[in-house]
Amino acid sequence: MTDYVWKHLPFAIYLDTNALRSVGPNLDAPWINELLSITNEYGISVCISELVLAEWCEHIFGVLEGNRQKLLSSMFLLRRYGIPVPNIKPSEVSLPGKPNVVEMVSEMMKAAGFNVVPNWDAPLSQLLNEAVTKRPPFEQGGKGLCDAVILESYAEHAKENFARSRVLVISNDGAVKRSAQRFNDREIVVDFVSESEIVAKLKSLLSDELTAFIEAKKSRLKKFVLTHESEILNFIKKTPLEITDLTINPPSATPYDGVFGTAESILSVKPVKIIDVIGGAPTYGEETAKDRYPIRISVEIELEIVVTEPGFGGGILGLGPQARAIVQPDTLNSTSPVTLEKKIYDWKPREINKTIRRALTVFATLDAQKEKIDVLDDLRIEKVF
Repeated sequence: MTDYVWKHLPFAIYLDTNALRSVGPNLDAPWINELLSITNEYGISVCISELVLAEWCEHIFGVLEGNRQKLLSSMFLLRRYGIPVPNIKPSEVSLPGKPNVVEMVSEMMKAAGFNVVPNWDAPLSQLLNEAVTKRPPFEQGGKGLCDAVILESYAEHAKENFARSRVLVISNDGAVKRSAQRFNDREIVVDFVSESEIVAKLKSLLSDELTAFIEAKKSRLKKFVLTHESEILNFIKKTPLEITDLTINPPSATPYDGVFGTAESILSVKPVKIIDVIGGAPTYGEETAKDRYPIRISVEIELEIVVTEPGFGGGILGLGPQARAIVQPDTLNSTSPVTLEKKIYDWKPREINKTIRRALTVFATLDAQKEKIDVLDDLRIEKVF
């Protein structure tokens, strides 16, 4: 549905630097691959701030420098033991400048599906006050400056880009996880999840979203069908209906709506209202044309019937005259017996008028091609069951 708004999935997922460090410089950890597969399919923004990118690039530069030193040390050791290796001089194994690393990492992140969020331009005085009061993620000694800027950047980005914000932040940092108020102040719903939990969390939210989507689609279809309610009820009024014993007294009839006795005749049948609509469900014994979308519409009908209720008397149950008396327990004792009055009740079968409510099914169809693009049109009432 083009107008459907997510009720469970996040609009964006934000990562802190520690979460990226667990991935490795090639972004090839299983969880990140699954995360990006899901977010790319459903259009969920995966974001890092400029500060996270800078910290990530510093981390990668350190990894590159460490691997360069390992390479040179390995070559030296191999030569020392007479093992032939390419004649590579240390000056030939040079690292790119940090600006070049930043550019390469940025392109790699964007190609993978990440968005880079601008840093929050925080007033220094605000940050200092937060550091003094140790507002999370600030801790003792002012630790947490970078995390504070990162979190404020994410909260501002969510507020500016999503009307009804619901986001996830991937982090293992305890101070970061205590920083929900920064999002709540902007009326943003936030949940902090570790990288080991994020895939399971998203799959659970996807399941909830699918259920909500189906319910929303069903509600939308029912709302459309209800605009044709008078047309459907009139169709029922003009259709010959087969009323059977199971219609009048089905096994599923509730006790207060059951029929006790024998139904003799029908005085009236009145379709009352639509009570349920199910789209796309097959109907036993009915074939739907490929260009039509099937709909089952449950309609409540009101039946006024004549019922013969069985009689209850001595002749049927084998009982004699029924004894009857009115007594007051606290005045009754052995010295004042009360004589029971003998009375015979002549209960005979009787006919009564009874109004009951039942449901019948109307089979209808829509234009299947339009339904695929969320356009509900061309309702055709096919038949009544």
